[in-house]
Amino acid sequence: MLITVNDIIGVMKNIAPPNLAESWDNVGLQVGDPKWPVQRIWVALDPLPEVIKAAIKQNIDLIITHHPLLLHPLKSINLSRPDHKMIADAISNQIAIFSAHTNLDKVTGGINDLLATKLQMRDICPIIPDTESDKAKLVVFVPKSHVQQVRDALFEKKAGIIGQYSNCSFQSDGMGTFRPGELSNPWLGQKGQFEEAEECRIETIISLKDAPEILNHLEKNHPYESVAYDIYALNQVSASQGLGRVGHLKTPMRLQDLADHVIECLNLSYVRVIGDPELIVKELAVCSGSGGSLIKDVLSLGVQAYVTGDLKYHDARNIEMNQIGAIDVAHFESEHIFINDLVSKLQTIMDKRQWKIDILPCQVERNPFYLKT
Repeated sequence: MLITVNDIIGVMKNIAPPNLAESWDNVGLQVGDPKWPVQRIWVALDPLPEVIKAAIKQNIDLIITHHPLLLHPLKSINLSRPDHKMIADAISNQIAIFSAHTNLDKVTGGINDLLATKLQMRDICPIIPDTESDKAKLVVFVPKSHVQQVRDALFEKKAGIIGQYSNCSFQSDGMGTFRPGELSNPWLGQKGQFEEAEECRIETIISLKDAPEILNHLEKNHPYESVAYDIYALNQVSASQGLGRVGHLKTPMRLQDLADHVIECLNLSYVRVIGDPELIVKELAVCSGSGGSLIKDVLSLGVQAYVTGDLKYHDARNIEMNQIGAIDVAHFESEHIFINDLVSKLQTIMDKRQWKIDILPCQVERNPFYLKT
C-alpha cells in the first residue's frame, strides 16, 4: 500500500488541527509534493541544514518539525545562504517538510499539556483559552422525506465536526409554510397557493471557510427550488485548548524545591530562577517555548509561579515586582519534550491502519546554547 505525504498530513491535521494556529503562524506543508511516497519519517524541533543533511543520508521521506521552515514570505532563493540551500536540498532529494507549530502548542494533548503533565500538575486548563471564531451554526429546513439525504450531504462536506467527533447534528420537527410565485417551479405545492409542509429543522456546526462549498453541495441535494437556511456566527471558547496551561501542583512546595522538581521532571542540567526561594507555590502556570508575552495574563491568574523559556531581563524584574516566582527552562528544553510523544502517537495510528511506516526521532539536534564555566 502506497502511503503519501498527503496521507500523513491528514493524520497530523487530526493531531494538531491547523485552524488552532495563531494568525501570524505558518503551519502545514512547507516544502514538497503531497503525492510523494512516504516510508520513513523524522520528527524534529527545527528544520536545520544539519537535519536535512542527515535526513538525506538516512533516506528520510518526510520531516515533521515544530518550528516552521517558512515563517515569513521569501522574496528570493539564494543558494549561497544555508537556510535557502536546504530548501533546494530537500526538494532535490524528495524530502517533504511539514510543520505543526502553535496549533500543536494549543491543542488538547499537545506540547503545553505534555509539559504540565510532566510537572505533575492537576486541574489543568489554558492560560488563554482558544476562541473558535471561524465556527458557525448552519440551520436548514428539509421535508421529512429528504432528511437523511440532506444530512448525509452536509456531513460529506465536513459539516458537523465538534472536537474529535464528526457527523454531529440536531433535528426537530415542525410545520413550514410557503406560497410559490408565478415564476417558480415548486417541488411541492401549486403556484399561487398557500402551502403547509411537515419539515425537519437540521442544525449542525460548520467552518465559515467551508461555507461556500457546503452550501453549494446542500443546494444540489435539497429538493426545494429555493433552500431555506440560516447561518449564525459563533464565538466558542474552548475549555481545554489554548495558549499555555495553568493548574495546581500535586503537592505545594517552595520555589527552590520547585526548581529541583522541574530539573528532575524534564531531565535538565540547570534552570534560571526568579523570585524568593522560600515562596510557597501551590498554583503554577506553564508555557512551552517563549512565554514572555503571556506574563500579563499569568499575573492576572493569581498563581505563585510560572515555568517557561526565553524570559528577558525586564520580564524578570516585572515578575519580581509582582512577588511571584518564575523558572526559565530555556526554549529548546521546554519544547523538545514533544518529539518522543509525537513519535509514539504517530506510530500508534500507523499500526492501527496497518501502514508500514518507520517513524523516528531526529537524533542530530542540540540546544544552540551551552554553558562555559
